[in-house]
Amino acid sequence: MLLIYFKGCENLTNIANGEMQVTAGVEGIWSYTSSVTYICDTGYYLSPDLTLMCSSDGSWNSTLPACELVTCSAPIKPDNGSYLPENVMYNFTEMVNFSCYIGFDLSGTSSSECTATGQWSESSPTCQIKDCGNLTDPTHGTVWHTNGTSFGQTASYNCSEGYALNGTEFRTCNGSGLWTLESPTCDVIRKFNTDAHIYR
Repeated sequence: MLLIYFKGCENLTNIANGEMQVTAGVEGIWSYTSSVTYICDTGYYLSPDLTLMCSSDGSWNSTLPACELVTCSAPIKPDNGSYLPENVMYNFTEMVNFSCYIGFDLSGTSSSECTATGQWSESSPTCQIKDCGNLTDPTHGTVWHTNGTSFGQTASYNCSEGYALNGTEFRTCNGSGLWTLESPTCDVIRKFNTDAHIYR
């Protein structure tokens, strides 16, 4: 009767940031067809992702894998805004904080965290341009919003015939969403009667 003996494999241990899980056989008795997988801690992934098997020649079919730290690629930068810190890659649990340039309001979440799946916890926000709103026509005059009422745009004033502008002709929508300066007025133009030496 022919007896075939298979040499056992060397003992395996846990790996950093992970633990061993026996999928076939008995731990510590690494005989032919024994198999082992590794499970990584949260925030780590197995590289390479494989199952170790004890071969008939008494060797494992691969070297030990490693648990690598999960990373996230840089988030989408909002138009007219930015985020800090600004890196190429971010490790698990690292965060970024978003902000908008002057004249824009943040719409969405102001911070996001690199999660265990390698994705950001929140979508990048958007930066909406501030709007100062329409100005009121002065009595006996008109205000023009030729290019709109948003940040950086200018409104102009003019007066009806017989009235003169008292104050600024132009106002600008500033970074706070407010119009600069005060509204002008349209004052009646008084004519001087040289014969009567009086104003009328």
